[in-house]
Amino acid sequence: MGLFSKKPTPAPINRDAVRTLLKLGMAETDAADRDIDSRVFRDAKTKFERAFRSAAPADQAAAYDALRRHGY
Repeated sequence: MGLFSKKPTPAPINRDAVRTLLKLGMAETDAADRDIDSRVFRDAKTKFERAFRSAAPADQAAAYDALRRHGY
């Protein structure tokens, strides 16, 4: 990057995708708190991982930061 070059613009964040990831992440953590060996936990984990893999990197980072910030 040169002296007078522009800063790279950050990737846009899809709020709906981040909200979905947060909801699924909280559901996974709540299910793990109840019983980590249950089918409910496995289903919640599978849903969260599938949504996380299909989300854009900027959405993944935003959701991960929000989950960490709120203690999940």
